[in-house]
Amino acid sequence: MKSEHSVSSHLRLDTAEYDRTIRRLIPYYDESRGVQLDLLAAARLPANARIVDLGGGTGSLAEAALERFPQASVLVRDIDREMLEAARARLSRFGNRVEAEFGSFNDPLPPCDAVLAAFSLHHIPSLKEKSDVYGRIREALRPGGAFLNTDAVGGPFWLWLRDEWAVFMAGQGFSLDQAYQNLDDWATEDTYFSVGEELRAMEKGGFEEPECFWRRGPIAISGARR
Repeated sequence: MKSEHSVSSHLRLDTAEYDRTIRRLIPYYDESRGVQLDLLAAARLPANARIVDLGGGTGSLAEAALERFPQASVLVRDIDREMLEAARARLSRFGNRVEAEFGSFNDPLPPCDAVLAAFSLHHIPSLKEKSDVYGRIREALRPGGAFLNTDAVGGPFWLWLRDEWAVFMAGQGFSLDQAYQNLDDWATEDTYFSVGEELRAMEKGGFEEPECFWRRGPIAISGARR
């Protein structure tokens, strides 16, 4: 896995436009965000839970979690320094409830009550590396802690899912040709495994009962409790 990564170059986005543009690129973006936070609430973690936002980018997920859980704190970790600066500025109003630090998926995580990821772990290129990351997540979680990952998934119906994704982008102002080109460009760095492969990788990482909690088309939320 890379030691550094730039979302702005990968997606050809200006960092300041990221939050607006990502919703034109990713189907069910806001719906999946709401479900992910609802699942976190259902985990009934301590009110002062410590949450890690892994690959947290501009801090939009961290911001939503801090607003939803007013006594919780969040550590945003990312290897994109430009994104981290955007996250620090965005989250400064939360004071000492938030930290933003440079780090990769290879780095150990601090003890925490929850680990969240949204559209970041697809940068891990192999299932072996992914199971290692899941192992580090499980190790960091306190007993009863929760891991919730929202991401694109592939699998045996990937061609159909790819078409659905392209049609979504075409409905957001892209030409259909540009939509397919976007997907081809992202494929140079992104790897989408099937839900089954993701769950087996979590099991290899030590999680006992991983589940897919929600799915619409190419977007799924999976995770587990410790």
